[in-house]
Amino acid sequence: MNGIKSDPFGSRWPDGWESPDPPGSLGAAPVSVPGPPETPGPFLKEAIQSLLRTLAARDPYTAHHSTRVTEIAVWFARHLNLGPAEVAALKNAAFLHDIGKIGISDTILLKPGPLTPEERALITTHPLIGERIVEPLKLSRAEREIILFHHERWDGRGYPRGLAGADIPLLCRVISLADVYDALTSDRPYRRRFTASEALAEIKAQAGSQFDPHLTERFLALFMPRPVEVRSSFPFPSRIALTPA
Repeated sequence: MNGIKSDPFGSRWPDGWESPDPPGSLGAAPVSVPGPPETPGPFLKEAIQSLLRTLAARDPYTAHHSTRVTEIAVWFARHLNLGPAEVAALKNAAFLHDIGKIGISDTILLKPGPLTPEERALITTHPLIGERIVEPLKLSRAEREIILFHHERWDGRGYPRGLAGADIPLLCRVISLADVYDALTSDRPYRRRFTASEALAEIKAQAGSQFDPHLTERFLALFMPRPVEVRSSFPFPSRIALTPA
């Protein structure tokens, strides 16, 4: 990154950021985040923006990545016809899904080569760190699950809990696709960015292992050349594939 934009977040904050759901509205989830869900105070938006600016000062790449992931996840959720509560939860929590990386050393986050097993183990703690950071915000259960479980895998080999299949909350499975797509199509210290077609091919190859296979099919379908009106609505046109993966 060449620096921090003057206001990378305020201009892209979607409408309808307010607290999305009453306690229990996601149904009987097999795993819930500790702590009683409470209604956030009136300054939730400002608190999230403050945390994002803190993240931008610490790690500009992760801050801008979080903003892009939010827009892609919300775009995808709307095409899945998810309800207003689910979309609002994504709008609030996806911005902060990587906030726990504040607690990870720059020597690991910016390392230009492969991570050692010990360094990788430290990286896998960032959802737990993030959960602790946002605790004072009194986010809804769905929002806290996004922060805690966005690295769980369909095959159960993710972290931090090793959830598998439908035990992973739906919104976490949605953001996982957006997260990986943006990460693959971004330059990193240890590799060049993938083209959009390469990124979609990699996501397709991981359907049923890393990703929910049904959601993956729906995600990939949005990039096919057929629905021009859908493709033109993509938040970042320069990253969209014009041919099938």
